[in-house]
Amino acid sequence: MQSDQFFLINDEVLNLLAKKITGQLNITLANKLSATEDPLLTIEELAEFISMTKGSIYGLVHKNAIPYHKKGKLYFLKSEIIDWIKSGKRETKSSLHEKANEYLLKNPLQ
Repeated sequence: MQSDQFFLINDEVLNLLAKKITGQLNITLANKLSATEDPLLTIEELAEFISMTKGSIYGLVHKNAIPYHKKGKLYFLKSEIIDWIKSGKRETKSSLHEKANEYLLKNPLQ
């Protein structure tokens, strides 16, 4: 078998080859995008994910305290749940004191 083979390709064959390569790249890209898509969680999966009971989650849904989607049954987007958890961060006492001092410096008492 010779490794120094040389091929002459006309424009028609080159265009066909480019279309096939582009098609394969699009399929590969679509598969990767769907794999990284934001997954939907059922209430059972969410309960396991955030270590809460289903009853507690139903309570949060009833109060509209947790982001959810309802299409026949409840679904939760994992990214929205992670953002919801992050939004519940509490300030430490020292950071609250710093913010209060900054406010008082900017807005002195009259």
